Amino acid sequence: MRKTKIVALIPTLRDNPTRTVESILQQTVKVSKIIVITGSQELCRSLSCQGSDIVEIIYVKPNMDDPLGKRIAVALNIALRRVDLERYNYILRVDADATLPRGFIEKNLKANADYVGKAGYAMLLKGSSFLKVFSGEFAEVCAEDSYVGLKFLHQGYQVKQWLCPPVLMRKSGKHHSYRYYLTRGIDLYRLGYEPIHVVERLLHEFRNIFSILGYALAVLKGIERYEFACWVFRTQLRKACLWKNNLTVVWELLKKGVKV
Repeated sequence: MRKTKIVALIPTLRDNPTRTVESILQQTVKVSKIIVITGSQELCRSLSCQGSDIVEIIYVKPNMDDPLGKRIAVALNIALRRVDLERYNYILRVDADATLPRGFIEKNLKANADYVGKAGYAMLLKGSSFLKVFSGEFAEVCAEDSYVGLKFLHQGYQVKQWLCPPVLMRKSGKHHSYRYYLTRGIDLYRLGYEPIHVVERLLHEFRNIFSILGYALAVLKGIERYEFACWVFRTQLRKACLWKNNLTVVWELLKKGVKV
């Protein structure tokens, strides 16, 4: 049987990726190469002394004027230029504040999807599909993780949630400032998200009030949207209508005394 070749990418600004690297090295399905991309020269020097044969540490000076997602995408693309993607079956992208259960790769490979994941902190991407759809580079945009999944879906590729989820070592959103949420809101508009979906985020994180503000500013300014935005908007609107219709049916059944 032909061995599955996987290149793992770990972008980090200041978070120490040691536990993330260890969790990848302990996978039941082994990766061929791990590249840690850090925006800290100090972290780069300290990690260089700890690497194994398949681990490479590189430093990429971040442009702090760019939004977080764009800085991550730029760093990932610099790392990708150091490998021949055609030699790899999969790209595993993991943030430095996440670890992977020992069977993460093995179980998620069984999904046989072009993209397995739910959030940007752990993504398993089929190499051939990534080359075909993205020409081997991440889109250098704010919501680079959402962009990948939505563009795959728009073009008819298989996108599935983790069969085995990663472990996030921090509370979601902990490190983010109001500026992050504001920029995220602008990109939610550019991605094609409908307003209800954006407002709903307030239920999960109060700082998403700035995302709503960013979304509103983008609408008022008429900022150019991504090429699949109309498709995303229509798809989400159909789902919202279907959910409303189902809720109406359930309510009518309850009024009639029917158990559901």
